[in-house]
Amino acid sequence: MTDITYFGEGSTKVGESEDVLDTTFRTMGTAYGFDLVEVGYASYKEFKSTWQRLGKQVTFEISDYLGGARPEVLGDFAQALYERIEKRAPACVYSPRLKAYLESDDFVRRNQATYLKRSRNLTKSSRGGHFDLKETYGRLVDSGIVSPSSNVSLNWTRSANRMRVGYCSVLMRVVAISSLLDNEKVPDFVHEYVLYHELLHLEDGLSDGHRHHPPEFKAREKQYPKWRESEDWLRKLAAHKVDLS
Repeated sequence: MTDITYFGEGSTKVGESEDVLDTTFRTMGTAYGFDLVEVGYASYKEFKSTWQRLGKQVTFEISDYLGGARPEVLGDFAQALYERIEKRAPACVYSPRLKAYLESDDFVRRNQATYLKRSRNLTKSSRGGHFDLKETYGRLVDSGIVSPSSNVSLNWTRSANRMRVGYCSVLMRVVAISSLLDNEKVPDFVHEYVLYHELLHLEDGLSDGHRHHPPEFKAREKQYPKWRESEDWLRKLAAHKVDLS
């Protein structure tokens, strides 16, 4: 059986923590009745881990973004995976300690640059041909409809995606806005609205496994002054009803 667990991304990376990783997962595996446990770090772009199980043997590939994490944090992560493997939980559940680490500034400082390097569709810049996302972010914060977030990386995408005009990594505090919206024919409030949407996700933090856009989130979306006009523009852009050439 093969399964993948996604967790909706330092100087003490893999080399120094592999022994701790190995000891933690082997010890925890014994407690769960596994005879053979093999584990190592893997350089996935997103924060995910995979496993393969054969009877009482299991092999893990753990996101190297956890390199340098304290042993007790790795222990919580290992327990979450074993609970999932043994089907004692419907999904991997974060312990308060693990969640606190993943949401910490230390985690972002260790991993954000690596995540950006692996994100090939990002320009790695907030400045586009017509709009600067840092200026847009500043306006949103000054208006009071979003709170300042530390260590946020704002980026335009290289490809002009019409359907996915914005996305973010809550873990890595990276926001990406489609370069489709960096066009003088598109009003500036359109990309501002999309950025506002992604910043709301950052404010909410890690998902608890429920819907990403529950009614409460949608209600907050509508607090953007030009919500309706922005949504109309996005629908027209998705349907190729606007000539941007």
